[in-house]
Amino acid sequence: MNTVKIGDKFEDKSYKLIEKAINNGELNVLPSCAKIYRKKGYYSDKRKKEIIFDLSIEIWSPNAKRYTFLFLIECKSSTSKKVPVDDIEEFYSKIDQVAGKNVKGIMISDCSFQKGTITFAKNTGLMLIEVDKNSDNHSIILHRTEKKKTKSKVIEDIVYSFLQKTLGNQTIIGLQRLSTKQIEEHADSIRCQYNKDSCIHLPSLIKQLEQTYDLRFNFEANLEHVNGKKIEGYFDIRNNIIFIDKELVDTERFPFILGHELGHFFLHRNLQINQEQYNDFEDSEYDFFADRYIAKNDKNWVEWQANRFAVAFFLPKKIFITQMVKHRYLQGISRPNQIFLDHQEINQRDYYETVRYLSEYFNISKTSVKYRLEELHLITYLSTREDITSQMRDVLF
Repeated sequence: MNTVKIGDKFEDKSYKLIEKAINNGELNVLPSCAKIYRKKGYYSDKRKKEIIFDLSIEIWSPNAKRYTFLFLIECKSSTSKKVPVDDIEEFYSKIDQVAGKNVKGIMISDCSFQKGTITFAKNTGLMLIEVDKNSDNHSIILHRTEKKKTKSKVIEDIVYSFLQKTLGNQTIIGLQRLSTKQIEEHADSIRCQYNKDSCIHLPSLIKQLEQTYDLRFNFEANLEHVNGKKIEGYFDIRNNIIFIDKELVDTERFPFILGHELGHFFLHRNLQINQEQYNDFEDSEYDFFADRYIAKNDKNWVEWQANRFAVAFFLPKKIFITQMVKHRYLQGISRPNQIFLDHQEINQRDYYETVRYLSEYFNISKTSVKYRLEELHLITYLSTREDITSQMRDVLF
């Protein structure tokens, strides 16, 4: 099949997938307000004629005489090479000739993008979506980013997420769906090589990891941002290096971030995926009724597994419970194996003190201790949980 036919086939496939998703209401706007076209022309004043684009999506407000937003799409398909920077520069030039302030360019490809192409897209605000092609997966740098408060999405974010979900790769080659028990067992087996019965001494741990696994560490860098989120740490698979932002060193958050990246090292170093795709995966959504994050794609599973490993490694179940019970027994608490929590000041003070002690003993954040108590079902709520946690959140966390 020649390159023109390959391109037409890919374009046709993309058109049908987008059209079907819009008609199914997956864009979260009324299907009557979103229109997709193939090979439609848009007027260029410089050419004094229309420029034809592979695909276009028009978003219309009810009863409007003109579209409110326009998304111009170019489809690139290749059996081998990456999309060169020249292609996106040419695409950008075409968009610029018809652009208003609510016009956005999107390039979709079933092959990778050159580094220069990615850089140009970022600097010009163009969107890139890479559709899965198993023969062209690449190593991934696994990030731990600082969570940002959710804000209302603008229409271009909604459309981009929609197209990424509809067309983009949402799978990671080699990912195993490990259970909490499996991760706990794995973390325990590794932890036993360093310290079986007490908290971890970080300098000794790092030194032994360097010697045993030829794993390197860098805690002196000021890490950048990805998709608007500050990178707290990342594991570079290709170079076998764990980076943690220098501002986190000697803070109570440092052990958890280190544990998260160690989770990537021990659980995910054989994974394969393009880094740009990984960054574009949607983050997990918070379920307020279940009080937890919902994993929607493989990235969510990867990050969840790394979090689970961090908690299990630095707060191992047996030692954690033993220390909690021992501390509470010495405080004269009659039932030290369970925390009873309600609005009474004495019970809240006991809770605060238990969390503080465990945080200091394990040298880890109070938030990590709180989650560990919750997941091990060591807290019994005597009043409505939501009322208690909202009352205490600002005080403790």
